[in-house]
Amino acid sequence: MEKQQNEGRARSAPCVRSEGQRYASLAELAAVLADVEDLEQLGQAYFALARRVIDFPMGAVYLFVDGTTSPSWYTSHNVSNRFLAAYERLGRPVDDELRQVMATASPAYNLAGRSLHQWRQTDIYRLVDRLENMLHVLKAPIVVRGSIIGTLDFSSDRANTPVTETDLHFMAAMAGVVGGAVTALRGRQRLQEQLDVVNLALENSSAAVAYTSPDSTEPTVTPPAAALLDNLREGGDILYRILRDTEPSVAESRRSYLVRKRDGANDVLNCTVRSVPGRPGAEVMELSLESAEPRYVNQGRPSLSNRESDVARMVAAGLSDREIADQLTLSVYTVRQHMKSIYTKLEISSRVQLTRVLFGRTARAEPPRR
Repeated sequence: MEKQQNEGRARSAPCVRSEGQRYASLAELAAVLADVEDLEQLGQAYFALARRVIDFPMGAVYLFVDGTTSPSWYTSHNVSNRFLAAYERLGRPVDDELRQVMATASPAYNLAGRSLHQWRQTDIYRLVDRLENMLHVLKAPIVVRGSIIGTLDFSSDRANTPVTETDLHFMAAMAGVVGGAVTALRGRQRLQEQLDVVNLALENSSAAVAYTSPDSTEPTVTPPAAALLDNLREGGDILYRILRDTEPSVAESRRSYLVRKRDGANDVLNCTVRSVPGRPGAEVMELSLESAEPRYVNQGRPSLSNRESDVARMVAAGLSDREIADQLTLSVYTVRQHMKSIYTKLEISSRVQLTRVLFGRTARAEPPRR
C-alpha cells in the first residue's frame, strides 16, 4: 500500500487543459522565445510555459555538440544535480529512448511497447531514473535543417499519467519552436560578433565609413568620414540623400555626387552602399572624394563654361545624361547639347576621352568600332 502511494505521489497536481488552450500556450511560447537574448533566458522562458503544453513535473532541454549526443549546454527543471550527473555518467550510454529519437528523428515514449514493470527492469531506470522515480519519460528531437541538435525531455513520477499521440504531437511542435529559437539566437549572436569586429576595425581604420542601424535614425560615422563631411558644404545631409537614393533591397550599390568643398572647389563624392545581411535597415556606406576639377590644360583651346564644367565633371563621375539632368535641374536635351559643345572644345568624341582629359591623362584616340 505504501509503495503504491509513493508511486502515485506527484510533485505537483496535474492540470487538465483543453487542446485549444495547449495550442494557445504553444503560440505564446513561440512568441516569448523569439525575443530571448541568450540561452539562459531561453531556459527560463521555456520552463515558465512548457507545462501548459506538456503537464509533466520534470523536464530538461539539451543541446548537443555537433555530430554527437554529448551536451554542449543543458537546463533542467525540478530535477536534482545528483540525477543529472548520474545520467551523463551512466544513463546516456544506455538510454534506449535517446537512441530511438536519434534513429527516427521523432518523439519517443518509454512505455510505448513495454509495461511499467518492464520499464523498471531496464538499465537506465535501475541505474539513474529510479533516483527521481521517473515512471513516464518523453523525449523529442530538436531538428534544425535536417540535423538533430538536441532534445526536449519530460518525466513524471505519477503512475497514472495519461500519455497519448496528441502529447507526442505537442512535444514535436515544442521541439520545433525551441529549434527555431536556438537557430535565431545563434544567428543573432554570430551577427553581433561580426558587427563587433567590424566596429572595432572601423574605429581604427583610415577609411571614411558611415553606417546606419534600424535602431537609430542618425548615421554613425568614423573619424575619417566625419573629417570628410566637415569639409563639404552639404555636411552630413549628403548621407540622407544617399540613403534616399539607395534601394534598400539591393545588396550593394554605387553612386556619385557632385559636391562643393567649403573652400568653393568642386569634388565628386563616390559612395558604395552595402546592406548588412540579416539586419533590415542596417547599411554601410564607404565614402571617398576624387578631385573633379579639370587638370587638362591646352593652350589654344576654348575654355569650358561653368555649366559645361559641371556637366563634364559629372560625366567623369560616371553619371548618365538623365542623372546629370536631374541633379542640375536641366532637360536631357540641354545636357546633350552641352556634351556636344564640350566634345567640340576639347576635340574629343567619347566619354572615356573626356574622363582622361579631366584627370590629366592624354586624350588618346579610341580605336574605330567594327
